[in-house]
Amino acid sequence: MRILILIITSIIVNCSWSQINFTIKDAHENTVIPSVLMQTKNINTGEAKTYYSDETGEILNINACEQCYVKISAVGFEAMIDTIAITSSATFKLNADNLFNEVVVTAQYHPISQNKAVQKITIINQEQIENSGSNNLSDILAYQSGIRMTQDNILGSSLQMGGMSGQNVKILIDGVPIIGRQDGNLDLSQINLNNIERIELVEGPLSVNFGTNALGGTINLITKKASGKTVSVSLQSYYETIGNYNLNLSASTKLNKTTLYLSAGRNYFDGWSATDPFIQFPKSRLADTSRFKTWKPKEQYFADVSVQRSLNGWNTKPYFRYFEEVITNRGYPNKPYFINALDDYYATNRTDVGLNVTKDFKGSNFKAVLAYNQFKRIKNTYYKDLTDLTEVLSETDGSQDTSRFNLINLRANYNFGLSPKLRFGVGTDLNLESSYGRRIADKEQVIGDYAVFATVDWTLYDQIIIKPGLRYAYNTVYKAPIIPSLNLKWGNKKWAARFSVASGFRSPSLKELYFDFVDINHDIQGNPDLQSEKSMNYSLHLNWRKPIFKKSLFKIEYGAFYNDIQNLITLGTLADNSYTYINIGTYKTIGNQLGFSLQSGTITAQINGHYTGRYNYLSEEDESVDPYAFSPEVSSNITYKILKGRMSFNLFYKFNGPINTFNLDADENVYTSNQSGYHILDFNVGFRLLKKKLNLNIGAKNILNVQSINITGTSGGVHSSGGSLNAGRGISGFISLKYTLDYENKNGNK
Repeated sequence: MRILILIITSIIVNCSWSQINFTIKDAHENTVIPSVLMQTKNINTGEAKTYYSDETGEILNINACEQCYVKISAVGFEAMIDTIAITSSATFKLNADNLFNEVVVTAQYHPISQNKAVQKITIINQEQIENSGSNNLSDILAYQSGIRMTQDNILGSSLQMGGMSGQNVKILIDGVPIIGRQDGNLDLSQINLNNIERIELVEGPLSVNFGTNALGGTINLITKKASGKTVSVSLQSYYETIGNYNLNLSASTKLNKTTLYLSAGRNYFDGWSATDPFIQFPKSRLADTSRFKTWKPKEQYFADVSVQRSLNGWNTKPYFRYFEEVITNRGYPNKPYFINALDDYYATNRTDVGLNVTKDFKGSNFKAVLAYNQFKRIKNTYYKDLTDLTEVLSETDGSQDTSRFNLINLRANYNFGLSPKLRFGVGTDLNLESSYGRRIADKEQVIGDYAVFATVDWTLYDQIIIKPGLRYAYNTVYKAPIIPSLNLKWGNKKWAARFSVASGFRSPSLKELYFDFVDINHDIQGNPDLQSEKSMNYSLHLNWRKPIFKKSLFKIEYGAFYNDIQNLITLGTLADNSYTYINIGTYKTIGNQLGFSLQSGTITAQINGHYTGRYNYLSEEDESVDPYAFSPEVSSNITYKILKGRMSFNLFYKFNGPINTFNLDADENVYTSNQSGYHILDFNVGFRLLKKKLNLNIGAKNILNVQSINITGTSGGVHSSGGSLNAGRGISGFISLKYTLDYENKNGNK
């Protein structure tokens, strides 16, 4: 009997020695956290496990794992996401829930916490999007420090990032480039946010990963995933007093290993001018001068369908997206009788079809996307009779135009590691872009860009990460440069220093190479001999974070950057006074940024400042011209929650400082152009009702009633001229209502 007791005791003791347990505590209070969820995935075998803590904060009987993805989460705390070895019992501490440690995926081997990424990445999450009342990408980026928005009421909204134009900023959806640039820029108001989970902003070049246009920065929109419920349906409506009426519906369902997601909607804008009443609804318009709108009426339809399925470890996601927009530019009635007018219609169609594939192997993973994107823009001008509203196509040169762009993109990445601290990534990025139109040389042109790239992620002493990268491409039209980059990160959970030096490039667009635009007002010829723009970027980012008070986090961040671009593509004058695109000169930007953040259970407050200098190329010839024209920016977002988060007050503010530039007039005299600064301010109140299934936001936009900004020019201190740019549509009120209905399956799985 004694022998049996000794054997049983020995087994129990040995089992207890080999058992792996985790204890989860509050980082600020140092107390245990109950009801913790831990999810693990063995990188070598792909085996996934789910664990829960007991009331003492302990997670018991954890399987050993040499290299595991681990996510530890609890209500009210930020999730811990890491790759670790599970070989012995340990204690982990979670910080109070905050916005500053979310997961990022852009240019990463696998999802990683924002604080651990080598690049400086800013996240705009879904809560921020909903709190701001934003409907499209232009709306939400207008409040971001370091980004300046401009508006063309026909070509749409565009941006500058770090002092560099939008043609140097790569914009992606789930890593796939968006095509359809007009005048070098994408119309950001065409990129709806109804299906976007979060937005990741990467400052500086990511040309190694994404090639051309990723010179000044990268904006990657991450689409929503299905909720995991058996059925989830969401209906959202939006009304704004300037004449905005939006409605969209999304739904998802999950059957075994297959998830279906569907989203569709309509956005309608009735047009706006300064003389319009504060509140307006759609109605028949008189055929007089009031038919002309400063901000043009537009109507958008969009749809998104995706199917996600897992089979033998292979995760596949085919998707289809469709977008349609019509902008109506009603002309002034023609003199002398005011009974007819010329009306322009600009129709845009986008169709995106693709397939995402991912697979985790033993110690490695594979990601691939095959996408086909089509963009078509049609301009039609009609001669309209205002007495009976009949219309016929105008026969004037330039009145009718159609252009179409297609892109086939195949992108594949294979990431593997020799050890948890030394990982490699190799990939290929194949792009075939074509354009069609009567103003394109020979009516059709095709460019192929075929690239391979590689990166290394090497961790030293658990605090230093070194990540070099290299990209080589073959282009069928121009000579593509070899692109190197080097990123360094040194830090821990409290502080981090990031430094990068990277080469970037921007290839000539199809328009710059082959587009011939000749009418009564223009004579611009494409130049097939253009070379790509090349740049060097140097950046430094420092951040420090500290838990303060109870469940609060304070963060300070400083950054500095310098961009040097060679072979700048610009318009040059030919001997016959026509224009063509040429490579000439240098362009540089330099800047500093400083930000402060506070996050707690009830308040989120951020204030950021940028001071950006843009290079004046005339300083090379005229000593009186300063090399850089500096402009300040300040942005602040504040959210205050009460009633356990069921009610929130949201304030969004941005100051865009004045910009001064130097140019030459027709007599070769240097003149100064001054664009005045302006402030934008929004405020709204949000309600989360019916167990947060019903979200209601009521607020005001453009409270300071900004409509236009002044531009003045002075030549030699004697002559002056003036003008203005559209900046806002006046003060308006809005209401947004969203209702979500979820139905769980019988097992309660989410």
